[in-house]
Amino acid sequence: MADVAKKYAKALFDVSIDKDRLDLMYEELQEVSHATLNYIDDLKAIDSNPNQPASERRKFAGIVFGDANYYLKNMLMILANNRHLALIHSIFKEFKHLYDHHYNQGDALVESVYQLNEEELSRIERVILNKTKLSKVHITTKINPNLIGGFRAKVGTTVLDGSIKNDLEQIERKFKRVN
Repeated sequence: MADVAKKYAKALFDVSIDKDRLDLMYEELQEVSHATLNYIDDLKAIDSNPNQPASERRKFAGIVFGDANYYLKNMLMILANNRHLALIHSIFKEFKHLYDHHYNQGDALVESVYQLNEEELSRIERVILNKTKLSKVHITTKINPNLIGGFRAKVGTTVLDGSIKNDLEQIERKFKRVN
């Protein structure tokens, strides 16, 4: 189903670019995704109910998502018609990936032993931007006492590990090679 979600996301992304509504589409799709996240099982039940005709599923989508922009609403109607309403969150994740790539931006999870202040976060942000060549990064922080000190940042599949724990592990590996 991931391929199906990618196809819907790509189609919506392409329309958003063509109609110069990319940011609006991102915001509205994000809102729809967050609003439906806790109702995935209900959407799956609607999708899989053999007694519910496509017209009823489209009516449901029209009522629930009626305030969405024309293009998003159209996609939601197609999802309802094709029994794919439960894919909304997956479609948003794929759309977000395309959106982030378009703007050369990404999300970073920064772990540290204590809550970082604005100056520290700013320095870490500069390091992340320099190492990843992204134009913009959205940072989320997490306290991780196992790091002992320093920080670890994860951006996509890239890990920047400036933690004391990592330093100690590297020293340990060097000692093992010497023996």
